[in-house]
Amino acid sequence: MLKRFLAIVFFVSVSSSVFSQYNEVINGKVLNKKSREPVGFASVYIVELEQWTTTDENGTFSFHPRSLTSVSIQVQCLGMEPLSTFIQLKDFLNKKLILEMAPVSFDMEEVTVLAKKGSGISTSSTIGSAAIGHVQPASLADVMQLLPGNVISSNPDLSNVQQISIRETGTDANSAMGTTILIDGAPVSNDANLQTVSTARLGSDFSSVAGAGTDLRQISTDNIESIEVIRGIPSVTYGDLTSGVVVLKTKAGSMPYELKIKTDPKIKQVTLGKGYHCKQLKGAVNFSLDYLRSFSDLRSKYEGYDRFTTELGYSAIYNKPSGKPLILNARLAYFQTLDEEKTDPDAMVANEKMFSRDRGFRINMNGKWTIRRKLIDNLDYTFSFSNVYQKSYREFYRTSNTGIETISTSLTEGENIGIFLPTEQFTKVSVKGQPVSLFLQLIGNKVFDINKRAVNKILYGLEYRLNGNYGEGQIYNISNPPFVSSNTSRPRKFKDIPALNNISYFIEDKLLLPVGKTWLNLQAGIRLNNFQSKNWINSRLGYFAEPRFNVQYQILSSKNNKLFDKLSVNFGVGKNYKSPSLLYLYPDHAYFDLSILNYYTGDPNLDMVVMDTHIYKTTNPELKPSENLKLEFGLDFKIKKHSGSLTFFREKLTNGFDMVKEFLFIDSYRYQTSSIPEGTKPDLANLPKEQWTAVGEYYKPQNSSEMEKKGLEFIFDLGKVKGLYTSFTLDGAWLRTKKIESTIPYQQHPSSATSAPYLYIGVYPPGKSKVSERLNTNLRMVTQIPKLRLILSTIAQMIWFDKYYFPEYDEAPMYLLYPDGSTLKFTEEMRTRPEYIRFVNEKSENYYLKEIMPPLLLTNFRLSKEIGNQLKISFYVNNFVNYRPIYEYARSGSFLRRNPSVYFGAELKIML
Repeated sequence: MLKRFLAIVFFVSVSSSVFSQYNEVINGKVLNKKSREPVGFASVYIVELEQWTTTDENGTFSFHPRSLTSVSIQVQCLGMEPLSTFIQLKDFLNKKLILEMAPVSFDMEEVTVLAKKGSGISTSSTIGSAAIGHVQPASLADVMQLLPGNVISSNPDLSNVQQISIRETGTDANSAMGTTILIDGAPVSNDANLQTVSTARLGSDFSSVAGAGTDLRQISTDNIESIEVIRGIPSVTYGDLTSGVVVLKTKAGSMPYELKIKTDPKIKQVTLGKGYHCKQLKGAVNFSLDYLRSFSDLRSKYEGYDRFTTELGYSAIYNKPSGKPLILNARLAYFQTLDEEKTDPDAMVANEKMFSRDRGFRINMNGKWTIRRKLIDNLDYTFSFSNVYQKSYREFYRTSNTGIETISTSLTEGENIGIFLPTEQFTKVSVKGQPVSLFLQLIGNKVFDINKRAVNKILYGLEYRLNGNYGEGQIYNISNPPFVSSNTSRPRKFKDIPALNNISYFIEDKLLLPVGKTWLNLQAGIRLNNFQSKNWINSRLGYFAEPRFNVQYQILSSKNNKLFDKLSVNFGVGKNYKSPSLLYLYPDHAYFDLSILNYYTGDPNLDMVVMDTHIYKTTNPELKPSENLKLEFGLDFKIKKHSGSLTFFREKLTNGFDMVKEFLFIDSYRYQTSSIPEGTKPDLANLPKEQWTAVGEYYKPQNSSEMEKKGLEFIFDLGKVKGLYTSFTLDGAWLRTKKIESTIPYQQHPSSATSAPYLYIGVYPPGKSKVSERLNTNLRMVTQIPKLRLILSTIAQMIWFDKYYFPEYDEAPMYLLYPDGSTLKFTEEMRTRPEYIRFVNEKSENYYLKEIMPPLLLTNFRLSKEIGNQLKISFYVNNFVNYRPIYEYARSGSFLRRNPSVYFGAELKIML
């Protein structure tokens, strides 16, 4: 159906005889609304025609209207509020079009400090520089509170990893990994992150986001000009995602020196930025510096987080007089983060420490080139390369509760001589990674006029991603390992792991069609992904197609009714895929070191330990990309100065990634020590053996999780009360999230009541899940007094209910698995038999109770004041009424203190 639709549209477009264009040219000028001075080097974008240009030093620009009668114009410039307007072209054929842009200054009423609903066909929110600054964020995570449905559940805290959350309650590793974060068009990839000691053991004390999404603490917002969060069905130009897209645009253009000093009880931050036009380079140069230091507890500064970032950017327009201009934006960024924890020197256990350090650079080039050929009007290009050096390190005392321990240092399978370890030993472990990411995307488009009013745009392109890790990997002394167990590991070099290569091809058609006095906007496309490609055609994981469709129909406008200035309905459906990261594609081997002779007398000349080492591959050749099917329906309206939107959505993520525990039977033997003469060393050749079977466990990557999300988002702009200088906005969402932890049968091996383990494994049915549901509203009251250059905002966040529960599922196994591969069906009678009762995961009486938390109110306050054009002071207080009720859990009887404590901070910005 989609192919037929695209074919029809393309045929109509190409065969139409409406390629004749007007000879007229629209001339315009962009002025500063405050100073009436020209705004130079502003970008001017004509939405329907996909035309773009820039103003010169005098603020003038021109464009060819083709054969349309009306167009939408968007104007952007650093330091200015974005301008969007709709004009009738006939009104400006013989006179100049004057557009006025408001500077980002608190004496201008156009300045907004809230997120705006995106103007695109997909559901999104745009956050400008004034809104970012008013939040006073320490990282990208703080800005996300401006989205409808997101709650302010905690105070700024950089002591823990921060993961993004879109349209769900809480956070989830698959959702975070499936959210693409783009900086100037290029993704910030975490697919090559392997910072863990062993995937087969699934445990690491390091601060790591391996196998999850990007750590938002690493992204500073002080050099960000705007943020767009796409929550709906995105264009096919966005790929390798499941949840959503976060588009960050850095500052480019002329700007004064900006020095910012931020302080609160846990965070200290200093930033410096500047942008200027350089005639010698025929473009603009921007640079920024940012340093942040945070402590989780100021009373004990032994756990902290440091971040340093610096960026140098260059932007220019070449070949503009020819009518085929080329925009170039180039940026070089360096960053370094340190997440550190160490013990107090006065503590009983001293000298222990742990840290995770990332340092790296990123090169980015992107822009647009107007070609104006038969098959292409514009070419968008993006190139990015990043190289990060990661080091996770820990040194600590390893102690044993069982006395003298034994280990093997063998790197091959079979019998080997092991060593004894003391009951306490100081050990060190380091994991060195070097993720390298390469991204290239080319997008061409062609715009056709149809019948002098309709516009059809065809977009096509390709994309290449490479993510590899060339680090030294896990480093530790195998004679003094970080942990001792029969399920152990060996160091592995990351540079030996193949890189991840993804190639994608896409095509999309956009049709803007007038229907009487209404408009129909259609967008349909398909993206074809070659995950883990061998070359441009062949694939290791396979091809995965992503059809996506959006439609927007403007039912009413000021032209056909007296009530609504705008009333439109939206519908979208689409599929998204996220490829597995290197952590899931190439997990560590599982090592099992079985002690088959442990002869310890205390005499080093007589002591002997013999180990039987078994090595197993844990890769999953059946692993697939995760998949998310999105569906949404929306309603937008505007009545004079009031507007609103309602969006119902439903998503189903399948084939989510997880490390699942698996068991195996290991056939081995033991040496009998009863015949060893006293005072002699064991002679293995003459010792009798007995056969025995051990049960081993390890973790293996699986597509074993699933998530269902549905909800209703709403935003209502209630207008401004002029006498109070205050505007009111109500937003929020009802969200329901069902996370299924096991979509495939899983295994479990309970501990035995005796020293001998059970020689069978329980295989349990899938279905273990958790359902969370929440309804919240945010009343945002923004008071702006232009004469005082003052903006203060108060957020009254109401969580009307917050509940979760665990749906009932079968707690008994389906069958038992024996060493020879045979199975035994688990019957009802076996539930009470002593030898099988431990295999029943019987839950307590309260386990299936619903936790329904009562309504909760949280009030936050922010104030920003400009003093002239050189100084801005900001201040914020969270939970200033200090309302912190206690909730008693129905399931456990324990207590929870809800709402964060009173928290405050201040910020000073100097502009020269």
